[in-house]
Amino acid sequence: MRFLSALLFLTASLLAQRADTLYILQTTDVHGNIYPYNYFTDRPDSSLGLAKIYSRVVEYRKKHKNVLLVDSGDLIQGTPLVAYFNKHDRHLPHPMILTMNYMKYDAFAVGNHDVEQSLFVYNKARNEARFVWLSANSVMQDGSTYFKPYTIVERNGLRVGIIGLTTPGIPMWLDEELYPGITWQDMVKRARIFAKELRPKVDLLIGIFHAGFNAGYSQKQSEAAGIPNENASGLVAEQIPEFDAVFAGHSHRAGPMKPGRDNARSFPRNTPLRLNAGYWAKNLGVARFVLEGTANGRRVTQKSAWLEPMTETPADTAILQLTRYYHDKTREYINTRIGVLKSALDAGEARLKDTALMDLINAAQLDYSGADISFAASFNPRFKLQPGPIRVKDVFAMYQYENFLYTLKMTGAQIKKFLEYSSRYYDYKEGRVITATEWPGFNYDMAEGLSYEIDVRKPVGQRIINMKDKQGRPFDLNKSYTVAMNSYRASGGGGHMVYAGADRAPVLKKSNEEMRAILREYIEKKKIIDIRPDNNWKVIPAVPR
Repeated sequence: MRFLSALLFLTASLLAQRADTLYILQTTDVHGNIYPYNYFTDRPDSSLGLAKIYSRVVEYRKKHKNVLLVDSGDLIQGTPLVAYFNKHDRHLPHPMILTMNYMKYDAFAVGNHDVEQSLFVYNKARNEARFVWLSANSVMQDGSTYFKPYTIVERNGLRVGIIGLTTPGIPMWLDEELYPGITWQDMVKRARIFAKELRPKVDLLIGIFHAGFNAGYSQKQSEAAGIPNENASGLVAEQIPEFDAVFAGHSHRAGPMKPGRDNARSFPRNTPLRLNAGYWAKNLGVARFVLEGTANGRRVTQKSAWLEPMTETPADTAILQLTRYYHDKTREYINTRIGVLKSALDAGEARLKDTALMDLINAAQLDYSGADISFAASFNPRFKLQPGPIRVKDVFAMYQYENFLYTLKMTGAQIKKFLEYSSRYYDYKEGRVITATEWPGFNYDMAEGLSYEIDVRKPVGQRIINMKDKQGRPFDLNKSYTVAMNSYRASGGGGHMVYAGADRAPVLKKSNEEMRAILREYIEKKKIIDIRPDNNWKVIPAVPR
């Protein structure tokens, strides 16, 4: 009996001294990129793609016995590949899910752009997945969660708890019809609930969150809309000590270190490791944990993280073969000819002055909606198209998001305030007009259906001057107008509608088609696009080029 007790004590002591190393590999904001290929330009791109990521994943699994693979959301939106297969050939497995099943992902946090694709699209993708979809703050009316809140993954006796969260900024951007019955609750509150539940059950607790670390970004817009902080990953890391690591997304900001193994960063044992792999599968995020056994279980003694850029990594042949049909079909689709362009389109100065490109987008919106006025933003400042054939890929390049088109009823005063708010894109310093770096260009909307000037020497609220209607008469601030704008803006994205006092403006019409389909149909109907800017708005003084 004494011998047996001594043997058990010795075994326990040896186990307590054993150290285990665990690698957690992260991707985020992949946005439909499998092949190292840019479908907007129809050219190879050596910097990105899950095919490249998998080459590194295979190497880690060969060298190390304890490896997890996770993703922090925004998977099934972003390229013509997913845009096509979200809507067509739906009898086939979704290309992103087919790929990630093959790569043996362990868990996935739901992103806002995944929800944007519609209930039917994301549920089909989730049902096909052999990895769990997580969102602990997707709360239903009965208190349950629509997506699972967490999972526990085991690797050779190591138990890893994974809590998933989604940015609660979704109501600012998406129509609630896309997520019926779901309330996107505060990330910190929901993380605290499940962290306390999971911590005693696991050796390591991590969060995979579709939200950035910068809580200050868009905080004012979130507060004005009465919703929780959009980018609360850093707040969770700061306020909930149960987490060993937080893997972020949504912001597209890789970090907190620069890419490259030489820039690896160590983290204190009692401080959550932070990592964001960036976007488009350009980097593989790598987190390394050393755990030692104690009489009370395992504890983390070392943790470090780094980013591995994919530019020099070869694409995995098996992934390329697995998804060859999808790649070829997408290339066939994007090269479909839809019209002829007579004069060049160039987005390079689209946020500085009226351009033919923005007049084209607004013309399509007005034609489809029949509205009096149209608002639109330039989403791709690098877009250029020379005279010649217009193809589907060109529509994707000029309009990069899957927005729908809404028609609302707004007063002239609300329209003016909307434009005032948009004008904060500009700043005036030392006698020069500059574009304010803290105001994203995709939140700068331009109008068609009226004319106006923006005097950036004045404060926001007094900048929009000389407003006139289509007949050249003074713009009537008391009159009601029908206004076309994308679903992101109409739902509150950017904060324009709240500032304008139009967040409850009546919605008269919602398109059944995405904006890119509306643009395509407009071009096909016109056949020949020969558009010149009507110069209905300008900046005073002129922006230097």
